[in-house]
Amino acid sequence: MKRKVGFQELECCLAAGLFKEYKLCYIDDIPKTNCDYTPDAKEYRETEEWMEENRRREAKYKREGHMSSYDPEFCIFRNPILNRGSECMDYPNPDYIPGVQTLSAYFTPIPLEKQWGDDWDDAPYEHNAEVPYDDAYDENGGRKEIELLEVLFYLPNDGWNIIFPRDYGCGNSPFCVRDINAGAVAWIYYRGKEWKSGNGAVSIHAGCDPAGFMDKIRLIQNSIGTYESEDDEDI
Repeated sequence: MKRKVGFQELECCLAAGLFKEYKLCYIDDIPKTNCDYTPDAKEYRETEEWMEENRRREAKYKREGHMSSYDPEFCIFRNPILNRGSECMDYPNPDYIPGVQTLSAYFTPIPLEKQWGDDWDDAPYEHNAEVPYDDAYDENGGRKEIELLEVLFYLPNDGWNIIFPRDYGCGNSPFCVRDINAGAVAWIYYRGKEWKSGNGAVSIHAGCDPAGFMDKIRLIQNSIGTYESEDDEDI
């Protein structure tokens, strides 16, 4: 389960006493677009024909342990709607708002060493890792659901002054998420306007609570200045 809030809404949540014990565990870009099925494809997926093909797929997988979309016995793309290769398309992502929210920060209520996600032990994390799981092992070895907090926020595209872990290593950083959450590097490091003297630098490490995160993001925003352009690329 995940609770998604905007940066301003986070302040209200903290004032109400929520999420105070949560800890930063992951940061990612908000994609500009989302890929989803077209209306035609969604309608077809509700038909009995599609349901039957799904049943056949499951049976084939159980029988043989593998399946292929191009198998002459079973092909989910036989329908003309899906066969033309346009069953999915990119739609604008309403969460992506230049100058308001272009990044997501995830906070967990459990200890960092117990929080996990797909490929969190693979480097470079920026080409492997996925968002954190919303469940975790309990004291009996079973799985329990947890409520993650996702905070949508914005940082100006300030070039080399703002450094993310992925910015080390010329396109392939040496870090996995496990390393970052163990303190190997900050999730966000801001050099500051007077970086040669070290004055004004801000670092946001894993384990930072939402209140501290909000304060530090505001420090960076105030130091850099207001948003002036809608030409930001991925940060």
